Amino acid sequence: MISMDRNTSPKSPLSKPQITDAVNQTNIELYPEEELDRFKSLYAKRNGFKPENIEVANGSDEWLQKIVMTLGKNGVMSLSPDFVMYQVYANQAGFRYYSVPSREDYSFDYDLVINEIKSKKPSLFLISNPHNPTGVLLPSHFINDLSDAMKSVGGTLVIDEAYGEFALGHPLPQGEHIVIVRTMSKVYGLAGLRIGIAIAQGETYQSITRINHPYPLNSLSLNLGSELLKDNEQLDDWFSYQKQLQKSLVEAFETVRRHVKIKPTHTNFIFIYGSKARDLYEYLYKNGYRGRAYDEVNLKNAARFSIVHEDEYPKLKELIKKWGESHD
Repeated sequence: MISMDRNTSPKSPLSKPQITDAVNQTNIELYPEEELDRFKSLYAKRNGFKPENIEVANGSDEWLQKIVMTLGKNGVMSLSPDFVMYQVYANQAGFRYYSVPSREDYSFDYDLVINEIKSKKPSLFLISNPHNPTGVLLPSHFINDLSDAMKSVGGTLVIDEAYGEFALGHPLPQGEHIVIVRTMSKVYGLAGLRIGIAIAQGETYQSITRINHPYPLNSLSLNLGSELLKDNEQLDDWFSYQKQLQKSLVEAFETVRRHVKIKPTHTNFIFIYGSKARDLYEYLYKNGYRGRAYDEVNLKNAARFSIVHEDEYPKLKELIKKWGESHD
């Protein structure tokens, strides 16, 4: 069974010799102080942040949980649909959770979202951008309006950019009321290392890092992450490879646009919906390609498929084409 439901890379960005070098450089008898400083410095340089505004944790999920725990006491708000763990973490902490529903085509009424913030006055708003599960890059004017609205009610806006590197170049709002959450699990292809990154300033940075562990990641994970970050040319090539896989994925599903609706994607997955979307999901599953279907009522006619190894696309494209012809 080929996995198309995890939104991870089909192969490692690091060669076996690179992994061996990183292991050999790891002093397992010491705490990872130098390793942490090196990783943050490399990540900051690559992405245009200041090292002092960056902290790591065991995956972006841990950051989201900690941010909810520290900043969500007066209510947590998000879109519906969005990353399901936002509500899970709010429920774990016993905080009120509000969601703003999408339209039937999974777009959002931006004015409604802003009005809900002003009405409910949540202390925390979480949003994925590019959006999960649709893959759409939400417009900068909306993100800026969210920033202004949350600042006006004394709250914090968390922009979850798990897939942000697939849409580099979009501006980000600034200020102490902003937290950016990123990960090395998606475009970087290092899901197994569990490297989550938070970028914040001032008191917000102090608040979310106050409950972080003294050494939040182990030396080996940090050294492997740094091994990838230290070579910009290799990383540029790797990003290009990931985006080529994304392009091939889109091309495969475009052949059945006459039967399913497809959202434009800025991620490593594609989101389809409509009355035949579940049928296509089940057809591919029966033929060895497992996508992601949903139990939620508002997603019952939708499915999501992530990138696969380049060798899998000829068969995948042929299967999708065959399904489309059978529904003509």
